[in-house]
Amino acid sequence: MLVKALWSYAGSNVIVYSPTINRVEETVDFLGDRDIAAVGYHGKMGADDRRRNQERWMSDEVRVLVGTIAFGLGINKAAVRAVIHLSLPKSIEQYYQEAGRAGRDGASADCVLLWQKKDAGLLGFFANQITDAAERERAWERYRIIREFVESKRCRHRQICAHFGEAPKWEKCDACDVCGSSADWLVKSDGAGKIGGPVVRKRVAQAVVPSALAAGSDADELREYLREWRRAVAKEKNVPAYIVLHDSSLEEICRRRPKFFAELLDIAGIGERKAEVYGQPILDALEKFRQGARASGAESRAKPVDETLRLLGEGRTLEEIAEIRGRQLSTIVSAVASLLETGQVEFQAGWVSKEKQSVIEAACAKAGMERLKPVKDIVPPEITYDEIRLVVGKMRREEISVAQFDREASQTRD
Repeated sequence: MLVKALWSYAGSNVIVYSPTINRVEETVDFLGDRDIAAVGYHGKMGADDRRRNQERWMSDEVRVLVGTIAFGLGINKAAVRAVIHLSLPKSIEQYYQEAGRAGRDGASADCVLLWQKKDAGLLGFFANQITDAAERERAWERYRIIREFVESKRCRHRQICAHFGEAPKWEKCDACDVCGSSADWLVKSDGAGKIGGPVVRKRVAQAVVPSALAAGSDADELREYLREWRRAVAKEKNVPAYIVLHDSSLEEICRRRPKFFAELLDIAGIGERKAEVYGQPILDALEKFRQGARASGAESRAKPVDETLRLLGEGRTLEEIAEIRGRQLSTIVSAVASLLETGQVEFQAGWVSKEKQSVIEAACAKAGMERLKPVKDIVPPEITYDEIRLVVGKMRREEISVAQFDREASQTRD
């Protein structure tokens, strides 16, 4: 569901809030393997890494940021088109603060909360761990309120207003899922109903003209080209990208496509001073686009599996591949295990020692190969899940090969 959501916001800035640090890293890897570039942000990252990832997101180099509640304080990025929560927040206050980072430019934005019943159980568990009786009671009250918010069939905006002491005269906002407004990707998702949650859509009274419709079929390419140009200029001048050109100004340039200096002054956010510094470079960039220039990222990229295969072919270790591709080792191991099972790579002796292979194979003979945990429960603790995954991938391939051989032999006899 998250992949479907992010494809629907392709080209737009999105914040994905994750409940734990591990989930942040897993989500970034998961999206990366599906060709969705994302950066992570959490409290245990080094300050330099946090700053670098924040700058990449702020400058539109990467559109999706996956973070814990550590992300957001002091962040002022106006054109965030969606904030997606991957679990139940601890309180209405937390949700309101984080969701409020969407749509600060005044254009429509979606705030979606994806939750499961186990999220509520986890909040209850943590509430019970609080030793101070008064604080534990407050935690349970916060739990009750956020649970009522997500399960209620009353207007989401009205519930939030009431929580903060306001008494709106209106009964329906017409901008949340209860009042009939929901994100298209969520409406079109399957009807299993296992994961879902509130949708609060921020809207403004004036009409917002989608730039992709107003500017023609190549609007997305122009937008990407100008963003790349802006990143390059910002890096050269050592300033944030929005100082060079605000998102709203960039969008208006995409719609109006000025050809003359005077036309730039009619665009919101471009005054005489900015036009003097950046006006001619903007016009030059637009002219280059008309002549066929495109963003360097427009060329097709190798699929993640192809990149992994290439690095394996170069003789790289799994650890080296994880470092080169910027992935967790477990993510690379899972991908290689799938390649083993499909016969695209051969098992390498250096991945798992012969002694451990024998132990894992014996455990699989007893527990089966459908699930890894029963195997892990049998083997000694020093054998890791990664080692089990690799050996199981090899064994599954061998099982498939034997079955194919038996079928072919049977057909030959017939």
